[in-house]
Amino acid sequence: MGKIIALKGRAESGKSTTIGLLPKILIANGYTAVPGSRESHGKDFLEIYAKGTYRLGITSAGDTYDLVHQRITTLVTAKCDDIICACRTFGGTHVAINSFSGFTSDYVTKTYASSAAMEASVNLTDANTLFSRI
Repeated sequence: MGKIIALKGRAESGKSTTIGLLPKILIANGYTAVPGSRESHGKDFLEIYAKGTYRLGITSAGDTYDLVHQRITTLVTAKCDDIICACRTFGGTHVAINSFSGFTSDYVTKTYASSAAMEASVNLTDANTLFSRI
């Protein structure tokens, strides 16, 4: 059974930025990007990483049911073992995540920086938390 690890938080809280830090962490830990898997959607992206036969899908879009459902469907269809995505704190994005049979849901609450100077540090800590849940 696969797992959907969802970084949940309010709008403009740094979820996409945090998920955007994952590729560097994954590569540093022996993962490789699957050629041709990257899709860019404005500030959001979708990409698949592999390590051996394990496939991890990442999508940073997390604002609406439709976006979350569509991007996770793409990653499920691509046979990802686990998926990391963004979502809001409650509501339709959670419904989208929970609609995928064969996957459990693991919600990680986005940490909010106490100042602009702390944002990069908080986002990196949250990215490493996401990585540790794989």
